[in-house]
Amino acid sequence: MAGTDFNIFYWLILGTFTLAAVFWATATLLNVVRLRNVRLSWKTGKVKGYPLFSTLFLLATLTVGGLAVYRGVSAEIIASALYIWLGVSWFGTSYFASKRFITDYGIVKNVNEPSQTVAWHQIRDFVEKEKEEHIHYIFIYSADIYDDYSDLIRLELEVPHKQQRAFQNLIAHKLGHRIRCYVKDDDTINVEQFN
Repeated sequence: MAGTDFNIFYWLILGTFTLAAVFWATATLLNVVRLRNVRLSWKTGKVKGYPLFSTLFLLATLTVGGLAVYRGVSAEIIASALYIWLGVSWFGTSYFASKRFITDYGIVKNVNEPSQTVAWHQIRDFVEKEKEEHIHYIFIYSADIYDDYSDLIRLELEVPHKQQRAFQNLIAHKLGHRIRCYVKDDDTINVEQFN
C-alpha cells in the first residue's frame, strides 16, 4: 500500500512539473512571437550558443528515454517521455530567455520581462571594446523612461563579430542624433558627445 501511495505521489509531481514547464515554455515562445520589428538577434548560451544546464538535462533525458525504450517497460517509457518533454520545455525556455533581441524600440534584456527592455531614448552613453570572441558593449541608460535625471544603470552586451557591422549601423541610426557615434565610412568610434 505504501508503494502505491508513493507511485501516485511521484506521478502527480512529475505531471505537475511537466505541465508547469510546458506552460512556461509556451509563455516564453509567445513573448518571442510578440516581439515587433526585431532587427538583430543572436544566441548567447555557454554550449555553442545554447544554455548549459538545460542542454545537459535534455541530453540526459534523451539517453534515459532511449534506455527505457530498449528495456521496453511501459512505466519507464511514460516517465522518460514526461522527463523528455520537461527537458524540451526547459531547453526552449532557457534558449529564448538567453537569446539577445535588438528591436526598433530598443535592447531586450529578457524576453520574459518586457519591462526590462532598454529603449533607445533611455541610452545616455556607450563604450565599445573589441575582444577576440566578440565585441563588448557597455551601455549607460536612465532607469526611468520619462525622467532624464533618474538613476543610471549599466547594461553589458556581447555582440558576435558577424553581427558587428549591422549592430553599429543600428546604433548610428538610433543614437546618432543624440550621441556622436562613428566616423562615417569607418568603424572607429568618436568620443561620444551629447547635444
